[in-house]
Parts: sequence; structure tokens; C-alpha cells
Amino acid sequence: MLLRPVKLDDVVSDQALTCDLYTATGTLLATAGTRLDSPEQLRRLAGQPLYRRPDSVKPASHPGERLQALAAELAALSGLGPLPALAEGARRLAAELTNLYFQDHEAALGLVRLLPMPGHAVRHCLHSALIALTIGEALGWPEDRLCALAGAALTMNLAEMPLHEQLALGASALSEAQRERLLGHPAAAADRLAAAGLDEREWLAAVRAHHEHLDGSGYPARLAGEAIPPAARILRVADVYCAKVGRRYYRPARTPELAFRGLFGAERQRLDMQLAAHLLRRLGLYPPGTLVRLSNRETAVVTRYPGRQKALRQVVSFLDYRGRAQERPQVRDLHRHPMLGPAEPDPGWPAIDWARLWGY
Repeated sequence: MLLRPVKLDDVVSDQALTCDLYTATGTLLATAGTRLDSPEQLRRLAGQPLYRRPDSVKPASHPGERLQALAAELAALSGLGPLPALAEGARRLAAELTNLYFQDHEAALGLVRLLPMPGHAVRHCLHSALIALTIGEALGWPEDRLCALAGAALTMNLAEMPLHEQLALGASALSEAQRERLLGHPAAAADRLAAAGLDEREWLAAVRAHHEHLDGSGYPARLAGEAIPPAARILRVADVYCAKVGRRYYRPARTPELAFRGLFGAERQRLDMQLAAHLLRRLGLYPPGTLVRLSNRETAVVTRYPGRQKALRQVVSFLDYRGRAQERPQVRDLHRHPMLGPAEPDPGWPAIDWARLWGY
């Protein structure tokens, strides 16, 4: 059964539930019309993640549509000069993405990897922002600080988005002038934001230092250790992780397992390993959006963490054993149909309604 998360306050009217409530695994907790007069019942429901069946009519705006709208706005934002509109737009994008993360972080983390986006550079910044939020939430940061962290991730490459797109596509070798611009892009982005009127210190400091390494080998200031702001250390982990799981012109996307091997291997002297460990504990090796092959020869996607233990995964099958789209995507029991390993997207696949697999 495909379900979507819901907050208790959103489905209570005059102390009665307006819909059935379920656990992530589909266990019915309370039926529509149930009155919540008992403090014990309120505590029981409010103390766990709650889910509902998808509405019979698709809502006007679901997480996938919102992500794609944010991607388009981010692409347009990079073309603005140092104007007040730049600062206002950056703040709005950060707030909207943070709200989306708290509404349904599993759908946001999965769909940002699967949906069409206006370029690799835009996808990378959106994905990095969601990964940074995942780490920041694990650290217990308050929402206003998380919002600034998301904003820093969204705008960290603001000064040179076309150049980052060129790097991802491998259109041509970089000239010496382009290499200079690349080395200067963190400071240039922070300066541009400050000139536009953005005055959030932690946001600007994170953008300026998001390429600094703990061992002092980064740029532009060769900061080391505690001299690197905490938000910048989070961005560096998020930036590197997302670069590793993203496609490049010379290789397909790497699996999260390989990405984490890189973080804890070749990158361990340069990155904050405590932050990387927080990310691994939150995501695991099969985070939402990971495509997998099942033992019954179906192709599925990891959608949710059905319990408090992040080792558990919910997978939804979208292609049958012949490679045809499932008329009704199916939640599969991994005890009966275990995962054989990750799957690679195939251009020959039929069109997939990815948001539907998260219950939208």
C-alpha cells in the first residue's frame, strides 16, 4: 500500500480525524471519524510518524512538482546580478526547500535524484541542500539555522553555475582563466550575495568556506580544522557525497555504498568524519531514490524508512520481470523478494510517474 506522511494537526477537525491513519508499513492506527478526546490517544499518535492513503485526486502541487519549480527558480536566480531580488529569491528558495524537507524528506531525497532537472549543476545544489539538511537535523540544529544551511548549499556555486555545468558535461578542457574562476567561485558567490543585501553571517561564511578541507588543503583561504565554520564543514561533506553519486560525462552515477567508501577512504583526511558518520547513519547504503533489482526480476526504488531503524527499507516495484511498467506500483516484502543489488536507469524504460511511487 502506497502511503504519504501527514501531520496530526492537518487531519484533525473538531477533535475528530478526517482520514484513516497508518504506520509506514500500512498498519491501521486510527480510522476517520475517531474522536481524539483522550490525552493518552493523542500522545500515542503524536509520538510516531503518521501516514495516510493518497487522495483520489492528485494534489495541485506534490513534492516532485515543487522540487522542479525550485530547480527552475534556482537556475533563474543564478542569472541575477547583485540586486535585492537575488537576496529575496535566495531566502525564499531556502525556506521553501526546508519546508519541503520537513513535509516529506524521503520523497524529496528520492525525487531530486530521479526527476528531470534544468542541468546537472542545479540538481547538484538541490541535492546538496537536502543532504546538508539531513546532517543538520541529525545534529539537532534549529529550523532557522537549517534554513540558512539550505540557502548556503543552494547558492554555494552561484557565481559560476555555467562553469559547473561545463565540468559535469565535460564539454571541453578548462582554460587557465576558467581554473582561476573555479578557485575563486566560493568567495565570488559570498561577495555577490552580500552585495545583494543578504546579511546572514553563517550562510555567507559557509558559502565562502565550502571548499576548505580539514587538513588545510582546500581553497580559497586554506583554512584547517576548527577554523572552518561548522556549516561549511557540513556543506563540504554534502558537496562531495552528491558529486560522487551524481553522473559525470566520464562515468555513470556511483552507488551510495561506493560514495561512502570514498568519504571514509580517500577523503577522510579532508572531511569531518563525524559529520560523514551522521550522514551514513541517517541514509544507510540504500537511501530513498536508490534503484534496485529484486530477486523476482522486478525493478524497484527505495522509497521510505518504514521504522525507526534506518536499516529497514521500503521498496516499490515499478517495472515487472519483463521490464514493463507496473499498472499499479507494488510495495514489495524484502523478506520474500530480497534486493539483489543496485539497478542502473535505462533510456529504454517506459515513462515512470516517480512521485506516484511515494504516494502522490
